[in-house]
Amino acid sequence: MELRHLRYFVAVAEELNYRKASERLRVAQPALSSQIQDLEEELGVRLLDRNTGGVRLTDAGAAFLAETRLTLAQAQKAMTVAQETAKGLRGHLTVAYIAPLLMGFMPETLKSFHQKFPDVDVDLLEMPLSEQMAALENGTLQIGFTVGSDVPLSAGLQQLKIARSAVVGIGHPLAGQPKISLVDLAREPLLAFSVRRGITIHADFIRRNFEVRGLKIGPVRSIEGAETFRASLEGGLGVSLIPDIGSLARSPDLAFKPLKETGDDLILELYAIWRPDRASALTANFLETLKKLKPHAR
Repeated sequence: MELRHLRYFVAVAEELNYRKASERLRVAQPALSSQIQDLEEELGVRLLDRNTGGVRLTDAGAAFLAETRLTLAQAQKAMTVAQETAKGLRGHLTVAYIAPLLMGFMPETLKSFHQKFPDVDVDLLEMPLSEQMAALENGTLQIGFTVGSDVPLSAGLQQLKIARSAVVGIGHPLAGQPKISLVDLAREPLLAFSVRRGITIHADFIRRNFEVRGLKIGPVRSIEGAETFRASLEGGLGVSLIPDIGSLARSPDLAFKPLKETGDDLILELYAIWRPDRASALTANFLETLKKLKPHAR
């Protein structure tokens, strides 16, 4: 039994006339009649009664018609799902992020992506870079993010710059000044964000910026978790250095101030990373959304 047998049967059952059904299907009437007979023989039941007065459904035929319509509808749905998945119109996408660096524009990206691709499910995972690269390699992650172009990437990964932002100082003690200096910040307790215990990328970045300028600072306290980091800053427990594209920039309880110092080391660039050899249309569609919604890339 093939789908065409079912389509032929439905046409005859709905028209109750072989000539009209053959015209509707654009199939020769003898061939249509032969296909219906083959179907009945395979089922071992009579589906249609034929006589000089026309065609009518048997009880078995009426029951078979209801189920056949469901089968054909499901087959059509399966075809549509496959075609839309191939185009990246539906499916499942897993994206890693680095909070709070990305959460400033990630909600806007997800909103725009969902509006265009409502049948795609996106999972966001907070994950350090080393784990991102391993997940990209084993296929459990489709898109990740890294800070800076000099970060060594695993072979086969490609990157796309999505943001370039000057670092700013944040915190209450120096909120009244139009600009602040690293000299001023060196006197304050310094806080760094950490994805989890032992991950010190942000803390290392902060230390390096002071050290290269010959400034001595106290210990940099790593705060695990984006919300705890935000609460610590808003609570006046310390200050920090962070690019102004993150979610913290939108907090009414924090003062973002430009630095007096300049230099390439005070510029952070964010990159999306992925494996081109494993990229699907889903990945391409999400990257295209990122391109269109770049935060300020100055």
